[in-house]
Amino acid sequence: MGKRQEFTIEKEERAATFLASRVAGLSRANADKLIKGGEMRVNGLRVKANAILHVGDTVSVFVPDGLKNASAVKVIYDDSNVVVFDKPKRVAYDALPELYGAPLFAVHRLDTNTTGLIIFAKTERALAELERAFRERTVEKVYEAVVCPAPHDDGATLTAYTKLLHSQNLALVSSECKPGYKTMVTEYRVIKRIGDAAVLRVYPHTGRTHQIRAHLCFVGCPIIGEHKYGVRGRRISGAPDTQMLAAVELVFNGLRGGLEYLNGKTFRTDSGFDVDFLRDSHIL
Repeated sequence: MGKRQEFTIEKEERAATFLASRVAGLSRANADKLIKGGEMRVNGLRVKANAILHVGDTVSVFVPDGLKNASAVKVIYDDSNVVVFDKPKRVAYDALPELYGAPLFAVHRLDTNTTGLIIFAKTERALAELERAFRERTVEKVYEAVVCPAPHDDGATLTAYTKLLHSQNLALVSSECKPGYKTMVTEYRVIKRIGDAAVLRVYPHTGRTHQIRAHLCFVGCPIIGEHKYGVRGRRISGAPDTQMLAAVELVFNGLRGGLEYLNGKTFRTDSGFDVDFLRDSHIL
């Protein structure tokens, strides 16, 4: 058994990469198998795994149940109002409800290749209250990132200005406030220094799209494995092929409307980053 799924492409991406990120529980290897087997059609036509999908393309794919990995996502907390996942990389945030097996409401986002904690609401009432809390910044989000080169200071609160180019899903960053730009504030603390690299604890005080990725790159400390804002052509031997950025902590405060019991709760997960490659690697 299985089911057919349809998608509309919102940004350019390779076929296999897109499929693995959007079909819950589907590995990259199994995405390749589906494409090679002709189960994926783009605008009604078969494509190769490395084909580039373009904005507006229509994708249709039949996915047998046996190809999905039901353990691809871990539930950290679950009750009648909310569920907190520890999202793995290469899984789109909006694919999580299918893995969970029930309708859920997305409260906030994590990029496909950002791992870690993300909360979903189970009711519209819970959704409205959580969205208010995130909007008013009473929910604290904490991240860990591995950057190279490391920042000079052991900690700082950075302020810059950003504007999102929706057509390219790209955040522009400026040191000066310009028309259409919004303030973004990002705090970091160095946890560990390893050669030219560092593991950072990051606290976004505003909620701009791609804030941590774009802001750290703007100040000269790109996240390892981050290719959209990081320095193109620069790589570190042995580094992972996806960004080393993880949402490791969620702290709830100021909730009302029946969610008061979550106030003071802190959910944590380990970043899972293996940084051993930094100890004897070199920048290429």
